[in-house]
Amino acid sequence: MIRRFINRNLLDRWDWGVGIADFYSSVDRFVVRPEWLRSFFHGTWLGHPLHPLLTDVPIGGLTIALVLDLLGIYDGANWATLLGFGGLILAAIAGFVDLDETDGKARQYGGVHASLMLVAMAFYIFSLAVRFGYAPGTPYHATLTAALGYLFIVMGAYIGADLVFALGNMVDRHAWRSGGTKWAALDVTEVPERQPTKAKAGAQTLVLVRVGEQISALHDVCAHAGCSLSEGKVVGDTIQCPCHGSRFKIADGSVVVGPATYDQPAFEVRRAEGKLEARRVR
Repeated sequence: MIRRFINRNLLDRWDWGVGIADFYSSVDRFVVRPEWLRSFFHGTWLGHPLHPLLTDVPIGGLTIALVLDLLGIYDGANWATLLGFGGLILAAIAGFVDLDETDGKARQYGGVHASLMLVAMAFYIFSLAVRFGYAPGTPYHATLTAALGYLFIVMGAYIGADLVFALGNMVDRHAWRSGGTKWAALDVTEVPERQPTKAKAGAQTLVLVRVGEQISALHDVCAHAGCSLSEGKVVGDTIQCPCHGSRFKIADGSVVVGPATYDQPAFEVRRAEGKLEARRVR
């Protein structure tokens, strides 16, 4: 019932989420410019998306604040609201950086999710202003506006969960891919110097890169959004995804630039009886 209501009224009826996501991305790109800072907010350094980790702070803090408000413990509620709102700001920054790297239906959902959270923030700003004497009102007004803000947070969190669990946004594309220690013959025999080359090794699709006599191989499907790395380019000792710019070390598949947060499966390559073979090492 809840899913049907939200899908019909917020997601599927209009495509406004994509347009507003484009606007948010333009602002985000202007504000958060350095590549290292964007990778930081993606969570590349953490090996895990940063945004969902940060959301625990506002949801926890604002839930406690609402309970304290209803119990009439207003001093505690005031500080819990302030803590939760601070976490909401940090989560919003990371969320907007992630939103910039979405496509299709995920972008639609992300635009709606972000909009609901911004409305919630507006309610909480007014609630905080009343709580700390910057706006006229009573504890009742502060509680009422906080409750309205919390309602929008719940709706936004619901859509945010669908982004991950229903659409698979920001999940590791290789989470269920098995390894294996057997060598598999490749369907190519020559690899041009520093030119990404797609190859098949049994059921696996790889991207090969040769530097001198050394041939390295990674899985061709980018762990971030499933794009083909063989259509990307070699940058220094990394290969860059053509879709969102993630970079992985050619030698071992470790991610060095986001938005990807998970390493790429790596393979070793050998030449046997005039043919190239590969097997997974990571």
